[in-house]
Amino acid sequence: MSRIQPFRPLLRAFAAPRPFFSARYSTAVPSAAPNSQRAADLASVEAVTESDSAQPGAADPLRPQHIAPSKSKMLKTAAASRKAKTVPFTPATQPQIPLDPPRYHVGRSTNKNLPVYQDYKRGGNLHLTSVRKISGDLHALRDELRTYLSKKESEVTINSLTQQVVVKGHHREEINAFLKARGM
Repeated sequence: MSRIQPFRPLLRAFAAPRPFFSARYSTAVPSAAPNSQRAADLASVEAVTESDSAQPGAADPLRPQHIAPSKSKMLKTAAASRKAKTVPFTPATQPQIPLDPPRYHVGRSTNKNLPVYQDYKRGGNLHLTSVRKISGDLHALRDELRTYLSKKESEVTINSLTQQVVVKGHHREEINAFLKARGM
């Protein structure tokens, strides 16, 4: 009998299926209906999303009309309507002081851009912004840029050899806005 036992698993493939295998692969309807489980899942998800929503919920069809909603719900809706009526605060713009016409002129580049350039020196530790193509009073432009950018006197200099105004830091956008406001 010991010699026949190892051949039994090989011969099972030719035999009829066992009863527990046939029940496992049958097309019988499961005991719990999947629709009821799906409906319960949908209801729980809907309850969570309604509780998280900032929108007021729909009217409860089961509550009689003569019973008022809870006090907390009334407070929430009152706070929401109060928020909707408020106007956001916007600070007043700075008053425009009439300025004298500038005693200098900044010419444009060949591409019609303002000649304001940013530079890195000392391995990238020193940031500089230079204004080129200045004709007229360089000292007036230097003083106006220093007050506009709130810089110290040593941080805005004039390179007398190249006739440029050099500012410490990268301020290309601010200087462009300043020159456009001055009519350059």
